[in-house]
Amino acid sequence: MSNLDNKVGWLVNDCLTCIPNVRTFWHHLLDEFPGLEDKCNGYTDYRILAPTIESLPTRPDYIIRNASYFRKLNIDVPTFCLVQDTMNDPMQTEVLNSVTCVVFASKQTQKLYEGRINPKNQRVIEQSSDFDFFKPTSERHPDVLPNSILFIGDSSYEKKGFHRVLKLIETMPDFNFCLVMKDDTTLSAIPEEHRSRVRIFNKVNADTVKLLINSCVCAICTSGNEEGHFAGIEIGACDVPMVARPMGCYLDRVDDKSWGIVAKDDKFPETIRYVVDNLDQFSPREYYSKEYTLERCMQKWRELLEEFVV
Repeated sequence: MSNLDNKVGWLVNDCLTCIPNVRTFWHHLLDEFPGLEDKCNGYTDYRILAPTIESLPTRPDYIIRNASYFRKLNIDVPTFCLVQDTMNDPMQTEVLNSVTCVVFASKQTQKLYEGRINPKNQRVIEQSSDFDFFKPTSERHPDVLPNSILFIGDSSYEKKGFHRVLKLIETMPDFNFCLVMKDDTTLSAIPEEHRSRVRIFNKVNADTVKLLINSCVCAICTSGNEEGHFAGIEIGACDVPMVARPMGCYLDRVDDKSWGIVAKDDKFPETIRYVVDNLDQFSPREYYSKEYTLERCMQKWRELLEEFVV
């Protein structure tokens, strides 16, 4: 046990997860650092989160917080913020300029903030996945149709690009689709003539997510922007290749196509077909296991905290 494990930290966000029984990056931080305490209190609305935390009678040795959606914390301890959502927002900018260190999930996300925040301590710590849990399996979900393309996200257009998913369903009649939704989207969102080729799974747990990933031939990331795309790491850990739009974390990976391929919107259909027809050319699990394991991610966070806290 290092000295850091004897330090008291506060993890501050509105909640650890929006989906019951689903573990997130925040859970992994709590597992890694014995002194880190969950201050989400189940769920605390962002609008009252900062004053709620500031009103607590004690003070920690350090704070790890979400960089977005709530103001800076007026607590004078080393504070580390994770940029999960890129925003051109004065409140977020104030947060980034007030903390001890800003942590970005990709080099491309870090570049987006050049000139917008003061030069200070910054780190890029990529999103990661538990490769012992997310892995290839021969088991298949009985409700997933053959030759299915996987989408994990929600029905938002700007953030997750759900309109692009709908376009692919319409223009690729030779494929089926498996939509793993973090919201309550139903088949009513799909044009009636295409519904027979689509299966939707809402707010499912990690065991089901793993099964659904392994039931598909290829995955897509249609987002407007993705800082780290946590789902993409889980998909890669299951050895399923990805077709992603040219943004965020995926621009860090264009030099090595073993994980999948970056494609512009107009090239998505033909790129998906190429990937599915050449699956033996891709080895996503091998690619991601070099840098994107949970152990590697936690090691980087430990090194960061030990630099400023211990």
